[in-house]
Amino acid sequence: MFKNLLNFSYKRGWKEAIGFYLAFFLVGFILGGIGGALSGIQSEATTFSQGFSLGYEVGVKIGIVYSLIISCVVLIQRKLYKNFWYFILALLSGLLAFFGGSLLGLIIPAFMTTRGAAVSDTQLT
Repeated sequence: MFKNLLNFSYKRGWKEAIGFYLAFFLVGFILGGIGGALSGIQSEATTFSQGFSLGYEVGVKIGIVYSLIISCVVLIQRKLYKNFWYFILALLSGLLAFFGGSLLGLIIPAFMTTRGAAVSDTQLT
């Protein structure tokens, strides 16, 4: 379930895609938490709610960027960028991350890891 996590060109089954999702969600959760905490501390907020609000905003931005980066890496490594619809899906992961953080934003990259690689010109001949 968790094998080949860093091999983005590996075609996964649905169980492996769930493992991919869980592993990268955990990493995104940790990155967002650390980034949010550091920004809340660095802002010298006078109340807890001010620090929390700033940290939350930074955590959301990190989640969006993180989902887009993972989507783009999967798109490039699997050579799915040749298909316009996969490119749109990669951008849609950022939109989903805007509304639901990494929880929603990583669904599309996990799905894209189950798709076959695009057919290249050399495979057609």
